[in-house]
Amino acid sequence: MDECRHAMEELRNIVEGISNLRDTAYAHYSLLVEQVLKDQITDEQQLEQIMDGLCDFCDEIRFIDLYRSLCRHIYYQYPQLVGEHVALFRALFEGPDEK
Repeated sequence: MDECRHAMEELRNIVEGISNLRDTAYAHYSLLVEQVLKDQITDEQQLEQIMDGLCDFCDEIRFIDLYRSLCRHIYYQYPQLVGEHVALFRALFEGPDEK
């Protein structure tokens, strides 16, 4: 029984660690998106890197909200980039029946 408790405690610690890492990632991506919205980041490669990174976390609504804000802000300047990423997002996170 002690082994089971120990294993459960280790798993709990791992889950908490992952949660903390996701919170840290959100804080960093929030700052990056804020810089984009203030036109402090405008380089297409940097924008693409931010979008790629956000896609890694788009199974969580707060990251999806950041992603959408970013896409809406840069759409008219980089429509092809946004279009490609929206298609990628849909392929990753929406089923074939969702549109």
